[in-house]
Amino acid sequence: MKLNTNLILGAALVGGGAYYAYTKGWFGKKKETPSEAIKQNQDVIDKVAAEQAAAAKKVATAAAVKKAVTAASTIVNANSYKGKVAYIQSDLGVAVDGVAGNQTNMAYNAKYGLDKGNISESNVDYYQSKVKQGLTLAKQKQVAKQTNGVAIVNALKNGGSIRFIKTINAQNFVLNKATNSYSAIGTNLLFNSGAVLSSSWRAIDRGAGFVLIYKLGANTLQQVPVNSIVVV
Repeated sequence: MKLNTNLILGAALVGGGAYYAYTKGWFGKKKETPSEAIKQNQDVIDKVAAEQAAAAKKVATAAAVKKAVTAASTIVNANSYKGKVAYIQSDLGVAVDGVAGNQTNMAYNAKYGLDKGNISESNVDYYQSKVKQGLTLAKQKQVAKQTNGVAIVNALKNGGSIRFIKTINAQNFVLNKATNSYSAIGTNLLFNSGAVLSSSWRAIDRGAGFVLIYKLGANTLQQVPVNSIVVV
């Protein structure tokens, strides 16, 4: 028995992965050649593959964004709140989890003093700065004893240095020779926490918890509170 030629060709195409071409009706009307149909079938496959790749990329991008957002608020980010708490916890020797709970606050209070209340987002920078500067309760007591106008004047005069433990936006003063007094001139000079002034500076004790400091050769002097300075 002679097999139907169309059936044989159709079976061959199905076996070769070209069922799409067969269903287009080539074997009846001969409107398309097998190569044209295969190309069209491949175009469909390519389109589906491109759509799947785009969808996968979108999912991967969303996952990456979510991971970045999560990391930004965890202890792996030193600039996040939890990262700063973790820094403090490492110094205190307590569990490092970025959570300022009772254990962390009690340990901090015992070592540095919670003078601004429990650790929170509003004061964590202040508390972290105390850790970085090593301003333990013992050091703070020492600073309170040694830091006064006379100590600052003598330190700079004798070749020593002073360091700011607070950021101060100090008023500028000039000497009024007519009255032999110092007058504010309406401008300021910023001294950042941690700034060190050496023997190229001098100081004048004004009493009442303030000193006037000035750089040798300058015409202006800056008034700062003595409790913002430590002799080093």
